[in-house]
Amino acid sequence: MVIRKEHAIALLRVREEERNNAPTCQLFAKSEDSPYLELERMNLLRMVRPLEYSLTYWGRALANIIDEMVEKGLIEHPSKWDDDFRWLGSEVIMMIETAIENDDLPGYLTEKELEKRGFIEERKVEKKGTFKAINQYAKDIYSIFQNAHPRLIIDRELYEYIKKMPSGPAESSELPAGGRFPIMLGAMRLLAFSVPNSDVYSLTTLGQEIKKACETIAPSLETVISEDIMDSLERAVFEGFDAISDEEKEVLFELALIDDEGNPLPAGEHLINAYRIWKERSFKPVKSINVEILDAEILKGIEEVWKHHESDPSVMPTVDEIVHYLFYKPLKEYKHLIQHYGRRLYQDLGYQKKEEIMKKFSEVKTVEELFKSFYEKGNRWYEKMYDIVQESLYTLESFNLVRAEEKEGKKVHYLTDFGKKVLEDMKTRGFREIPATAVKAITITNKEFAAPNIDWYRKGVETQLIGGGEPTVAGKMYAQMAYEIKRLPHVTRFELQVLHKLPERGFFVKDVYEQFDETWQEEIEYALNKLEARGYIDILQNEAIILTEPGKLIKKALSGTPEGFANPITPLAVRVLAALREVGTLYEKERKVRILPKNFEKAVKLSGLDPETFERELVILRASNLVGKNSINEAGLLILEALDKLN
Repeated sequence: MVIRKEHAIALLRVREEERNNAPTCQLFAKSEDSPYLELERMNLLRMVRPLEYSLTYWGRALANIIDEMVEKGLIEHPSKWDDDFRWLGSEVIMMIETAIENDDLPGYLTEKELEKRGFIEERKVEKKGTFKAINQYAKDIYSIFQNAHPRLIIDRELYEYIKKMPSGPAESSELPAGGRFPIMLGAMRLLAFSVPNSDVYSLTTLGQEIKKACETIAPSLETVISEDIMDSLERAVFEGFDAISDEEKEVLFELALIDDEGNPLPAGEHLINAYRIWKERSFKPVKSINVEILDAEILKGIEEVWKHHESDPSVMPTVDEIVHYLFYKPLKEYKHLIQHYGRRLYQDLGYQKKEEIMKKFSEVKTVEELFKSFYEKGNRWYEKMYDIVQESLYTLESFNLVRAEEKEGKKVHYLTDFGKKVLEDMKTRGFREIPATAVKAITITNKEFAAPNIDWYRKGVETQLIGGGEPTVAGKMYAQMAYEIKRLPHVTRFELQVLHKLPERGFFVKDVYEQFDETWQEEIEYALNKLEARGYIDILQNEAIILTEPGKLIKKALSGTPEGFANPITPLAVRVLAALREVGTLYEKERKVRILPKNFEKAVKLSGLDPETFERELVILRASNLVGKNSINEAGLLILEALDKLN
């Protein structure tokens, strides 16, 4: 959906003809046709015959909105707009959508752009004072966007353009020269631009399937893709050849969409996918994943310890063995870990010791020396290192990269298939952090009409997830993994502090920073990254933070949990909860699951954990007020409900 000066004037012109009782608006020359044809693709105009147009219901509604806004002085008459001014576009629709999701608050990132387009009003609310919010016109336009189902027609010229353009995400300057083709792609919701200034573009999920179809289709006809062609294809494949006419078969053969037996060829498979997306308008939620550098190193450590196990069966990747693995490595080999260890030390010792900590990095040779230098007193250095490794293992299990199991009475760790893929990527492309925002730069295109912000895009490029105008092999892997992994809830101490400060909506990233001392900015960034990757929050393109349904449940469940726990909820504890639910009996009125003492042994086996670990996690669950002596209480059930929603 794209409305520039020429589109607004065209809409008003057709509406004027309608008011003068003319059945259609007839153009005098084909040179006038482009904006009208684009409006027809947006389902705002109807083509009665070539060069003749009438308004659709939604086109009339939009024309009336423009009139009203001009009359009220919210915008100038379209005749006074700059020729290239995009009054509406994917970026503006997203600005409106993110404001609606955030209690009508646009935020500092998009407020000026929306005000420029007449979509902001001042509101006064008791206790909140005066603030700016989107007005009813913005919401009415969003309603038009939701209801005006765009058309989908690709002619041979547009097909050639789609074939040669990078699919994105990419900087907008990388779009090939193509006159009005980007506008036409936006009209059909195949191409989206970033909030707020269109710095980055990407083909939408529908656009990506259309591009894949174009790469293998035979462009033997003037119209390469259309709704009629897609409908014929779907009937031929799912209802059989007899369901379509000979003429329809001929078209499908000529375009190389099906073979002689009616089976879809590669172009046909992509076009069927595109047709379903276009017809059903069902889009995936935006998901992500986050891997910190220490997490990646621990994946490598688990692999190395298992290799050692081959020659010495007594050695297995327990937490202790993984700690030893990291201790014995010279610090110079792990320079990329300095920031991670430093951040953990700042968290514990305070940021005022930053210079002292960084100085120590240049003096010591091993991780063991580093931790001993700060925790020698009380002999807590090993305990601190153990906690860091254990927390990382919890994180890896929460993202289904590692699985803890009982073996010979010990808790040992195995790499899952996903963990092996991540480790292989790290070995191939270098050990690096994979931020949630970098992965989201790719998965955001699963929304109907969205592209990543410039910051997300740059993170994707920096971490080798985006390159050459599209997701890299690694980028595709992490984006796919974000949807395939089975998440287990996990919250660290600092993440819980951040979560406690987040309302359900009406909050922005900058508001979170203001809740803490400025020295904690790095910690907050990491916490938000993790909370989003875990599926508890959604950071929108306008930097608003929305609690997801699982996030609301987790926050409520942990509302009575003291913030002093290192890990108030762990994936292993969730496995214990799930096992207890399996062997217990639900009492609806009490909102409890009661477990008979004799069933605890069965729950241990179901959890896949050794008895000692099971008991330790049970202690954490009781301390976090999720489990009683012989029951899962309401807070515990909320965690299990969040688990179900996450997956």
